[in-house]
Amino acid sequence: MLLGWGVEVWALTAAAALVAGVVRGYTGFGFALILVTAGSVLAPPADIVPISVVLDLFAGFRLLPHVRGEVDRRGAALMVLGALPAIPLGAMALAVLDADAVRLGIGIAVLLATVAIASGIGLKRVPGIGLKLGTGVAMGLLSGFAGIPGPPIILLYLSSPLPVGMLRATAVAVFLAIDLIALATMAAYGLVTGELLLRCLLLAPLVEIGQRLGHRLYGLADPAAVKRAALVLLAVLAVVAIARASF
Repeated sequence: MLLGWGVEVWALTAAAALVAGVVRGYTGFGFALILVTAGSVLAPPADIVPISVVLDLFAGFRLLPHVRGEVDRRGAALMVLGALPAIPLGAMALAVLDADAVRLGIGIAVLLATVAIASGIGLKRVPGIGLKLGTGVAMGLLSGFAGIPGPPIILLYLSSPLPVGMLRATAVAVFLAIDLIALATMAAYGLVTGELLLRCLLLAPLVEIGQRLGHRLYGLADPAAVKRAALVLLAVLAVVAIARASF
């Protein structure tokens, strides 16, 4: 046992952190989806979700200088505004619900998002104010409850005619703001401990290695192939999380 975790939990979480770092560095999103869905299979979600938020903040601060010129600033501000009142509600649910109930919720949310993204939902026009605010509300709820604010913004931008580079950059900026708020809220509910921060310290180098690799791959690898691989991985993780919670 190391910091309350057995070897199998550390092995799975470390592998997930590395893979999630690669995906984050390449796409700008997907970090929490992978880390939370994989880690929650063996560890309590109340352990994994705050770790994901801390490491996502670390990854975001490292990536932001490379993408800040492409951020949709107005859209980012609207989404953060929508997320503000929703984050505490999600965090309260994480603090009080049974671990298997949270696992089930995470698995279903990720599976629905994966199916929606894979289906190729398309918008003919650039998203407006109402849609961006609504996306922020959904991101806030998912961030507080499961540490995965990504699905709503991924759906919004991948289904819109906006450039992929703008999606990547805006996601990084929005995640930073939402993660800061979510972490403060989780701390208020007693979900952030010294032991948890030490786990983050051990996992951070793997995230950095993965993110550097992902950033180098950006512009080299085929985006369609990366998207397909990420969707398959997320679908498998979601099904595993649902099965783990149900049986």
